[in-house]
Amino acid sequence: MNEQIVGQILGELKGIRESQQVMQNEIKDIKDSQQAMQSEIKSMQIEIKSMQTEIKGIKDSQQSMQTEIKSMQADIMGIKDSQQSMQTEIKSMKSEIKDIKGSQYLMQTQLNETNEIVRAIRHRQEETDAKLDALSMDVHKLHGEVLSLKDGQERQERILETLIIRSVEQEADIRDLKRIK
Repeated sequence: MNEQIVGQILGELKGIRESQQVMQNEIKDIKDSQQAMQSEIKSMQIEIKSMQTEIKGIKDSQQSMQTEIKSMQADIMGIKDSQQSMQTEIKSMKSEIKDIKGSQYLMQTQLNETNEIVRAIRHRQEETDAKLDALSMDVHKLHGEVLSLKDGQERQERILETLIIRSVEQEADIRDLKRIK
């Protein structure tokens, strides 16, 4: 019985050792698993740090973008102010153009009236030129007639002189004849 008890104790010890061996293997597996988990945790921590760096970069980029957006908003406000200024200038220019068109219409009306007056003057000038040409022809004709009359008058004067001389001679002859009688 002692042997049996010892065999039993030995069997139980063996069972305990096997159980212990299994537990040690499980502990080893747990430790391996724990090391793997620690390795994964380190890897995750590295990834988290990388992500934090990326997030910080994104935040910096976001801040930079916000700064750019503010700058763009300021630019847009400047553009809006410039656009309002340009619209005011355009309204002013439209008003000036309207005034110019009114002035141009008035000038066109005056130009048309002036053209009508010039046409009337040209027409009258043409009539005057025609009358002047007619008068010039009449003057030339009269000049020719006056020259002809002068020639006729000179002939008449020569004839008259001749007649006067003859008349004087005849009177002298008559006196001489009357004396002789």
